[in-house]
Amino acid sequence: MKYVLEIENVSKLFFGLVAIDNLTIKVKPGQIYGIIGPNGAGKTTLFNCVTGIYKPEKGTIKYKGEDITGMSSYKIAQKGVLRTFQNIRLFKEMSVAENIMAGCHTKSKQKWYHSIIHTPFYKKDNEASWKTVEELMEFFNLTKFALTPVGDLSYGNQRKVEMARALAAKPELLILDEPAAGLNENETIELTNIILKIKEMGLGIMMIEHDMDMVMKLTDYITVINFGKEISQGIPSFVQDDPRVIEAYIGSDDDEDEE
Repeated sequence: MKYVLEIENVSKLFFGLVAIDNLTIKVKPGQIYGIIGPNGAGKTTLFNCVTGIYKPEKGTIKYKGEDITGMSSYKIAQKGVLRTFQNIRLFKEMSVAENIMAGCHTKSKQKWYHSIIHTPFYKKDNEASWKTVEELMEFFNLTKFALTPVGDLSYGNQRKVEMARALAAKPELLILDEPAAGLNENETIELTNIILKIKEMGLGIMMIEHDMDMVMKLTDYITVINFGKEISQGIPSFVQDDPRVIEAYIGSDDDEDEE
């Protein structure tokens, strides 16, 4: 499998306004792919198209060679594309363990009656799921919070729970929407190390992030978008020095002259 995700000539419009303009992006297994750009550039809209929240007006999105364009979100998740959100979405009254367990249900083969009559399949599946939960809590250093309601955790630990829940569904593509948002310096360093460990598992990772130090340390390849259109693409060192990227973020001398 050469690419885990292929976004080909994708465009998305809202009431005639172009949010995504003819984007093409290809993510390899085991690659951390960064999507960066100024606020309002269309980054989250792109992720929403990939995960089935929006359907693009043009182009195709393929996961492991299969066309998933316009497929419903839950089916895309079942196939192995999982995401976190810029604004954390967890079950705040439920414990850490229960939140992570919810991710296991994405790939569960249980039928509704299995849990009622506690079939051998139910017991085996349930035991495997709890083992996954335990392993992920250990991986994210959350074991001591296993029974703690998620709403009582720090923001940084809530971020880790959200990522653990996504990994519980055993994805092959993990999509992170501003994972460092709201984190302090130490939490950001910890998260950076966690993402590198996730990469070692062989997952493809796409991430939106405004922390440029984090982006440059983590990513293997970057696409920069502005007003929904690609303005640069390449390895971090190339993108960082691209005049088009610098202009998009801080403006040009011409802009200053106009003021």
